[in-house]
Amino acid sequence: MSIRRFLACLTALLGVLFFNTARLSAAESSGIRVEAILVWATQVAKTNDASLKELEPQLTRKLRKAYKWDLYYEVRRKEVMVSGKEATKIPISEKCSLDIKHLGEERFEVHLTGKGKAVSRTVESLAHGHIMVVAGDDKNDTAWLIVIRELPAKK
Repeated sequence: MSIRRFLACLTALLGVLFFNTARLSAAESSGIRVEAILVWATQVAKTNDASLKELEPQLTRKLRKAYKWDLYYEVRRKEVMVSGKEATKIPISEKCSLDIKHLGEERFEVHLTGKGKAVSRTVESLAHGHIMVVAGDDKNDTAWLIVIRELPAKK
C-alpha cells in the first residue's frame, strides 16, 4: 500500500469517526424523544372503565400480527427525553417502571421493574418506525404490554 493511499484511508476513517462522534454528542446533549404506552390486551370488549381508550389503529395492527389478542386498550402514555449517558426512569404504573438507556445509533436498552424487583432486560433497535414490546400475562386470558417507540424530534 502506498503512503498516499494509506493517508487517504486514514483521512476517510477520521472523517467518519468525527461525524459519528458529533452526531452522538448532539443526541446525548439534546436527548431522543421516546414514548412508552401501557396497553391492556384482551379478547373481550372493555369494561365500564372510562380511563381505557382504544389503542391507535396503526399500533393495533402491528400488535395483532405478533400477539393473539384482538382488542388493545391504552391505559397510560408517557413521553420522555432519553440521553446516552444515563438511564431515564419512567414510572409506568403504581407497580412497574422502566429504565431506558440510549446505547447509540437506534439501539435502546430497557429494564422493567415490577413491585420493586427486576423483571426483564431488553435491547432492541427502534429504527424506522420499529417498536419494542415488553409484555406479561394477566388474569382471565388477558395481558399487559408496554409499547416503546422513538418519536420524531420536536421542531
